[in-house]
Formats: sequence, structure tokens, C-alpha cells
Amino acid sequence: MNIKKYFYSLVLSLITLTFFGQSLPVNRYHVPYLLDQVSVSPSFAYSLRKLSRGYTGFAVKIRRSTDNAEANVSFNDNDIVADNSEVVITFKGSSSLTVGQKITYSAFVGASNVFVTTWYDQGANAYNAIQTINANQPRLVLNSAGSSNTLPSILYNGAVEPDCLVVNQPIQNLINSGINGSFMLLCKPTQNTDQHSFGMRLASNWRWSMHINWGDGNCYFDASETCCATNRRFYNSSSLNIYKQYSFVRGTTYKTVRLNNVATTLNNASATSYSQTGGAFYLGSWGETNAKGFYGNAPEAILFPTDLTTSELDLIERNQMNFWL
Repeated sequence: MNIKKYFYSLVLSLITLTFFGQSLPVNRYHVPYLLDQVSVSPSFAYSLRKLSRGYTGFAVKIRRSTDNAEANVSFNDNDIVADNSEVVITFKGSSSLTVGQKITYSAFVGASNVFVTTWYDQGANAYNAIQTINANQPRLVLNSAGSSNTLPSILYNGAVEPDCLVVNQPIQNLINSGINGSFMLLCKPTQNTDQHSFGMRLASNWRWSMHINWGDGNCYFDASETCCATNRRFYNSSSLNIYKQYSFVRGTTYKTVRLNNVATTLNNASATSYSQTGGAFYLGSWGETNAKGFYGNAPEAILFPTDLTTSELDLIERNQMNFWL
């Protein structure tokens, strides 16, 4: 074989394995920046990895349990939140720290638990997800996501009142005409229980929401409709305690849910939509404090204001899976 052709073939094979397979997990950090690969701008984009080369902000703001000190957390050199991430103190609480002081994540956390007060939007809108009530803030945990067990995630306790982060924007600011949208999520559900996991609920029981998973083991997707319509669920109990990639897509007359790049039984399912305005979008709940929320971990959540094409979904799904799974 011609040596040049052999070398070219070898390089091409390595690239393919790196970006489209699981064979080279050490290269997960070199997966292309997700938001730089798509033409559609997200309504919001939250992640514990850097999603765009041009993003220069922080990943999250955290509060430590011992003294309520707060700090902004940067991405490290691998563009991920980790022990060696730099943090900048924003509130000293009862600690001896000073505002503006810079230390490492591990030095800030010590033996404390840390909770997320703000998950920063890496998109253009700066629609940050915020929780001001200490008791309702989800935890930030490291070494919790990914096959190598070295990646971070946000841990939600869905017990009443559930942990949640709030995107304080009305639905018409997040999805097209209060209808069309694509919610791209990495998560690990840990319970089957009657829970209201992500999204929003408005007057007259109108919803754009997901239940992952309900007590019957099904994942429910009610979007731009009044509950409870047909074509709204797929069995998902086999996904308990496993990180997977979820795509929830709402078109004007249909719904699709894809799991790990594979269509579920909700694939282009017929569904009549109804436009609505108002509300706020929740991560870990749907806005009712007297109802259970999501139980599990989630390191990334992105909402696009349109029903993405199959090719666009495929690109995003493979990027998320190649990094997190």
C-alpha cells in the first residue's frame, strides 16, 4: 500500500473514532464546541463544559454549606468544571475570604457541600437559571458523569419542595410562537415517581414540560397543549441510574422524542398545539412548590426556539454523547 495513503487512512480512522465513537474517551475534551457547530442560536445553553470557543464567562455560581460563601466558577484548561477550576469569591458569608479573591475550586469547597445559585447561559441571551432560596438549590458534584466517572453534574433532589433553577423568561421568549422548540438534555434519572421534572405549567393546565420518569416508569412530554393529550409518553424505566441524551422536539403539529440518537415511540407523533404566553421555565421542577421534582443528575441542558431538523438533531446528539457518555 502507498505509505501516504496508509497514513491518510490511519489519521481518518482516528478522527472518526474520536468524534463519532466511544473508543477514545481521553479525547472527549477535544470534541468540537457544540454551539460553534450549529446554525440555530439557542434560547438558553447551560453546561458544565464550555459550549462555544468565544464564550468568556463563568460556568456556575456556587454557595458552600459551611459559611454561605459564594463564588463564580471558571472552566479549567480542558474547558470543564473540575477541582482545578479557578473560582472568584463574590460573597464572603461568614468566612474569612474576601470578595474578588481567586482560589481553586478544591480550595474553596474543602469538605463542604456546594450548591448552585446560578447556572450561566452560554448563549447570546444571558437567560441565566437562578435559585435564590438556599433550601431549593441543587448540588454541584464532581466525578459523577461520564463513563470515566470524572465529569461534573448538577444533582437534584426532587422531594417537596424540589431543588430547581429558574429561567425567569416567558414561554414566548424561549420557543417560537409559544409552540416550537427543541430541548436537548443530558441526565440520569434515579427514581420512578410522580415528578414534574423540567419545563413550565401555565393556567388551565397548559404545559411545555417533561416528566423523567413518572411513577409508572414512563417519560412524559406535554408540549404546547393542555394535559392530557394522546401521544405523550414512552417507557423509560430501563434508563434509571444511567446517563443518556434526550431530545424533546415540538413542531406545530407533531412531537418527537429521541433517546441516545434513536427515535422513541414518540417519533413524529401527531399532536395539536396551542400557543400560550407567560410563565417561567424550570430545571428540576415545573414551578409548583407543593409537587415533587426531578430526582437525578444533569450536566447539560440546551433549548432551541425551533423544531430542529433531523440532521441538526443528529449533530447535537452525537456531540453531547461523545462528550458526556
